[in-house]
Amino acid sequence: MELVRFAVSAPAAVSSQLAFDRVVPRDDSTLFTGYLVLPAVAGVRGATGPWNVVGQERTVLLSDGGSFRERITRYDRPDEPDGEGRFDYAVDRFTGILSLVVSDAVASWRYRPGTGAGGSTAAGSVIEWSYGYRPLPGRRFLVRRVIGPLWMRYMRRSIAVCARVAETG
Repeated sequence: MELVRFAVSAPAAVSSQLAFDRVVPRDDSTLFTGYLVLPAVAGVRGATGPWNVVGQERTVLLSDGGSFRERITRYDRPDEPDGEGRFDYAVDRFTGILSLVVSDAVASWRYRPGTGAGGSTAAGSVIEWSYGYRPLPGRRFLVRRVIGPLWMRYMRRSIAVCARVAETG
């Protein structure tokens, strides 16, 4: 079944490299604090190694008792301050309420230079986050029209937190 995709972005007043270096390794429980009925990240367990190598896995624990597994599928740190970076991961093994609605998901984070006046990159960077859920049969409408609007608000709040972390460390 095809993914139901959601995407958000936010500017950050620092280079794409610095934004990547500050946000990607950050403790997820400080970035993803929940929204209404959507649970917060409470922690992680079972990490198979540093969270900067393709193939590494971990289980993310949620505040409602649910969990899911993440596996890094791409890790491209910007090689210069105004370079482009990308961090992708696959998500599966959902427990809790999401296990009744989706089979898996994919996420992608991109860090790219912002565009200032005259095309300069003085404006800093842009952080982009996309997330796609693969609904279980017969659940596409539920994911898109019921969970989707809440998820988008959650993503907007979370990307704003990530931009602040990028700027302040």
